[in-house]
Amino acid sequence: MNCCSLHGCVQLTVTATLLLLLGQLSWGAEGPSSASFLQDLLARYGDNETLTDLTMHINVSGEQHTNSLKQLLKNINTSEDALTELGRWGLVIGSEILLCEGRTLPLETISLQSASFVTSADVQWSREVVRDASISCIPLNCWAIFYPRRCSEQAEELVATFGKVSGPMGLRLDRPIRVELRDDRTETYVKSIHSQLTSEPNVQLVVCIITGNRDDLYGAIKKLCSVQSPVPSQAINVRTISQPQKLRSIAQKILLQINAKLGGELWSVNIPLKQLMVIGVDVHHDASRGNRSVMGFVASLNGTLTRWYSRVVFQMPNEEIINGFRICLLASLQKYFEVNHNLPEKIVVYRDGVSDGQLKAVEDFEIPQLLKCFETFPRYEPKMAFIVVQKRISTTLYSCSGDRFGTPPPGTILDHTVTNKEWVDFYLMAHHIRQGCGLPTHYISVYNTANLSPDHLQRLTFKMCHMYWNWPGTIRVPAPCKYAHKLAFLSGQVLHSEPAIQLSDKLHFL
Repeated sequence: MNCCSLHGCVQLTVTATLLLLLGQLSWGAEGPSSASFLQDLLARYGDNETLTDLTMHINVSGEQHTNSLKQLLKNINTSEDALTELGRWGLVIGSEILLCEGRTLPLETISLQSASFVTSADVQWSREVVRDASISCIPLNCWAIFYPRRCSEQAEELVATFGKVSGPMGLRLDRPIRVELRDDRTETYVKSIHSQLTSEPNVQLVVCIITGNRDDLYGAIKKLCSVQSPVPSQAINVRTISQPQKLRSIAQKILLQINAKLGGELWSVNIPLKQLMVIGVDVHHDASRGNRSVMGFVASLNGTLTRWYSRVVFQMPNEEIINGFRICLLASLQKYFEVNHNLPEKIVVYRDGVSDGQLKAVEDFEIPQLLKCFETFPRYEPKMAFIVVQKRISTTLYSCSGDRFGTPPPGTILDHTVTNKEWVDFYLMAHHIRQGCGLPTHYISVYNTANLSPDHLQRLTFKMCHMYWNWPGTIRVPAPCKYAHKLAFLSGQVLHSEPAIQLSDKLHFL
């Protein structure tokens, strides 16, 4: 991989605290976090004044947060009781936040079908992806939309808006099969969808407009369309499409998601490595079924990393280490060969959901499973890198300019001083932070025979954070990890079973 690792330097402050500080709860680029959860509770049960106060307290700036930490350190070091207690443990807490120098990786170029552009400083490209055609678009020749009678107006407006915005995006949609339901009961939806799929087996997509927060209805639709009668499906809450001034942008986002679910390719970044397979793995625990574990496995199938193959494995209760790894990898290699007529020379695995205490088990158990899998193919010895992805960490990075503290820019790397001497590891801040303090993601290279230097791994990881098609911007983890998380959550929380194998080459779980 030809790249210049030192694009820019940034001075960082680093904090790692064992205290649960309310100021650390913030929004990330990937949706709601603890902050929005607390706000939802207050919005439901509290008052607006309390909500405003909490929001201000949560979304403190880097300057405010570091000042609070400095004051905390000062209070500890000037308290006789605190110093006495620390002395009993043989501990000394410094009075200053650690300062060190990090690096900023260069901005990436996003490629569409016939257009390309360098990302902006906030690493978002929501306008560009609806202005030009995606890399590949699946023609929607036969699709059906289901809606209750009282939502007929919204359904008509949505279909009309789809027709208006689809052209510039490179999408071609025929008129849908409209199915107006007499009521919004779960049984009515399920029977109507099943009947339509039986009478019209060429349906490519099922769109359902639903009312209210209907987890039971959503689950029934997904079980039918993901397991029993496999077809990509899209559930849309009527409230989402009931605001005329926002309908155009919402329709564009829905169409992008639909194209990805059908097997289309939205955008890509430059991947210098050839014959590369990138894999994402995550685990979800299904509490409703005895807390059994669900492993989501997603692997790339082509050189541009824009086609994906996914599998799910259910495990025994509380079993985090994955026994089904070999099954999934073998299936993905067979699919890769089917698509490319050769096998990947390099394989990079991003394994999410592993704590420090499990690293040795991963090294001793999971990696040998993968290596043994290669023996299935004659004279096949690919090079492999296995990287553990850790999001739940207590390390926080701030940029430092003079006496002012802020949030590091996307692409910030720290790979020294606070890293582990036993592993090759680094911290990456891939996403843009609008409010509050942003946490980096910790990456640990547990195994690497792929001749990839730390700089190569860092650049590849940052590139993969651009490839999550549910968000036109960077996210906190590599896209295959996020895909694996979405798949494991859907399978464990909603389906309670494996999706149909017919959907394995599509991102149906977005």
